[in-house]
Amino acid sequence: MKRCALIFFVFTFALLKNSAAQKLAFSYDASGNQTERRWICINCPSARQMATANKNLITTQSELGTDGLITERGIKAYPNPLKETLNVSWGSPDKIFLKSLDVYSVGGNRVFSMSYKPDERQATITFQQLPPGTYLLVGRYSDSKTETIKLIKY
Repeated sequence: MKRCALIFFVFTFALLKNSAAQKLAFSYDASGNQTERRWICINCPSARQMATANKNLITTQSELGTDGLITERGIKAYPNPLKETLNVSWGSPDKIFLKSLDVYSVGGNRVFSMSYKPDERQATITFQQLPPGTYLLVGRYSDSKTETIKLIKY
């Protein structure tokens, strides 16, 4: 009987340790009027902790393949927001390469297009002739997958 009670308390403690609770919080203005009502999660991981854990998980899964080789795929575009030129660099796993980069305006018009060889890993795109606004950079890989980055020109 003591053994069952001990197991019950250990199980309950373990369950409560990882559980989250909610609390209702209120905000008031200077005259005492309620301005905001929100739920606060107690014992929940913060957004920063969740983002870090998610980033670590994605990085670990994308960097190592089943054979232990680096298989990272990704396009990096900087600076963003940009004024005149955009620097683009990319990585891809073996036997997969970036075929092309296209830049589209928000209206759907293609304003830039360039194809790349399998050994190329970077490019520079000029935006001098384009008006300020929002653009989409679309990278197409040899395995028919795409990656999109939102760009802002000021």
